[in-house]
Amino acid sequence: VHNHGYRIFPITESDVEKYKALRLTSLKIDPASFSSTYEREIAFTPEIWTQRLASRSKCTFIASVKDEGSIGETWVGMISVLGPSELIPATLEPLERAGVGADWDIYFVAGMWVHPEHRGRSLGTRLVKEGLEWVRTNIDPKNDSEGKRDKMVLLLVGDGNASGRALYQKVGFTNWTNMPTGKGNSYMSLKVA
Repeated sequence: VHNHGYRIFPITESDVEKYKALRLTSLKIDPASFSSTYEREIAFTPEIWTQRLASRSKCTFIASVKDEGSIGETWVGMISVLGPSELIPATLEPLERAGVGADWDIYFVAGMWVHPEHRGRSLGTRLVKEGLEWVRTNIDPKNDSEGKRDKMVLLLVGDGNASGRALYQKVGFTNWTNMPTGKGNSYMSLKVA
């Protein structure tokens, strides 16, 4: 998808070095936006980085911009969406306690980031919409009954992240009050039929 020289596309494990560089840059520039840290991820083995992109029940999309006067492009944004098979018990347990998940396939948005120099150009919105389209069409091996179950997409947004919250609201997410959080974050949700 092209727009103003920007392109949004899914990546695979063959893109691992560029993904690693972008992820580490995001952790350095905006540490408060992530539950992980630069110090933790700089120590990851190549296998861990590759695993992040190898799963079929997870998809990572990249926003890139064409470099002036060359055929190259620079990666400037990303989003990952985890399907039900990717979600670890620590993520699922509070949801199950809150009574979510019995009737839904749960998806989770993670690692959403756009470089500060490229913000305000609808890239975040485009990344989220691309992720939601993947959710709509994805069939997850864990708990899909031939695609008949509705899907719920969840994300955690920092309480101080007004622009992130506004972006998610613009694409249809709502504050999800029946889920206790703490740690300065709150859940937002969107049902995808």
